[in-house]
Amino acid sequence: MGIFRSYDVRGIYSKDLDENIMKRIAAAFSTMSEDTIVIGHDGRTSSIPLKNAFIAGSNKKIVDIGCVPLGVGMLWALNKADYAYITASHLPKEWNGVKFFHKSGVGFMEEEGKNIERIFQSIEVQSGAKVTKVDTQEVLDHYVRYFTQKTTIGKKLSVVLDSGNGMGSVVAKKLFEKEGFEVDSIFDTVDPEFPNRKPDPVSDPLLELKKRTATADIGIAYDGDGDRMGLVDENGRKLSAEQTSYLILLDASKQPGPIIANVECTRVIDDMARKFGKKVVRVPVGHTFLMEGALKHKACFGVEAAGHFAVPHLAPFDDSLMVSLYAATVLSKQDKRLSEIVDEIRIYPSERAKVECSDEKKFAVVNRLKHKFKEEYKNVTTMDGVRVDFHDGWILIRASNTGPKIRLTVEADNEKRLRELKEEFFKRLESEVGNQV
Repeated sequence: MGIFRSYDVRGIYSKDLDENIMKRIAAAFSTMSEDTIVIGHDGRTSSIPLKNAFIAGSNKKIVDIGCVPLGVGMLWALNKADYAYITASHLPKEWNGVKFFHKSGVGFMEEEGKNIERIFQSIEVQSGAKVTKVDTQEVLDHYVRYFTQKTTIGKKLSVVLDSGNGMGSVVAKKLFEKEGFEVDSIFDTVDPEFPNRKPDPVSDPLLELKKRTATADIGIAYDGDGDRMGLVDENGRKLSAEQTSYLILLDASKQPGPIIANVECTRVIDDMARKFGKKVVRVPVGHTFLMEGALKHKACFGVEAAGHFAVPHLAPFDDSLMVSLYAATVLSKQDKRLSEIVDEIRIYPSERAKVECSDEKKFAVVNRLKHKFKEEYKNVTTMDGVRVDFHDGWILIRASNTGPKIRLTVEADNEKRLRELKEEFFKRLESEVGNQV
């Protein structure tokens, strides 16, 4: 069907995904869950009918916590029940889906997702869920109390929060004010139309946030469901995931354990690891793999290039609201402005490009390139797509888990080498896709 991805379910509402499909998804998920499932949802127009369909398709005890950010529900479910969250995360308004998590806070792994898909194909829905509704405000207040007790502010800083009309709107301002920050909050009413910017802070230019942060200490933008975030410094620069990691590691590196980074992360992570006396453990792309790796290796910190972060000593799950609060408290204890901290890090020239390729063919294309590159090059990694490392750069080709495309990521020591690598491997990728059509 194409809606079952490596670590969640997503599709265009009423085209790929509807209430009847969601009922069967819930029935399949229920066969793999214990006796209780916590369910929450984001602010999309289709989220409530899809949530109701999920409840109708389940035969478990359901704890309905309402419309909350992803991590807020995660904390409520932690160590108590499996968790289902209706969302399409950072995707446009037409999309929706569902993410699954164990009560440990780790998302369902790829094989577990495939198992849900297999069960989905033949299961008959036998409803009978026993539903308990929890006051949503109680869930939000619990979240604010929990993380403000776990973090400590230094000097009072001014923070600009851009929730992008997503789920950060319902709690971010209160969270930061409770911690002691001076807060300017924009686009902070939930609006399923996302009228002010894209729900993906990584791809959006964040113009209003940059403008307002010019008179503040730090700007923070969240995605649609609140599990990804991006930072902006007082000079209006969007920080990369690696630059954000450096700020966080000024404190998190005091914890034991390695740094977890996915295969898309740049060599800046390796430079930082040496600076902080840490080892880097690479994992496949995906928030599930990030948290699974962080807990398995007892890491001090974890990062995904797309804007997911793990801070295990605060919580064993991926949540951008919590991580952004922590990042701001780390900054509040420094003697330098955010821009000065960012300038301490060497940045390598890098670019990403994509080639359209159908979901049915994209993995075959990448597998063919894996075999060819392993024969041609010495340093080849194939844990997620195919990455080739050279002495002066690297390339990564991997199939997208969220759409019909294959991505090429290139990084090099200088712009000239970057152009050479991009030109060579983009042509090879286009050629291989053409051979599959």
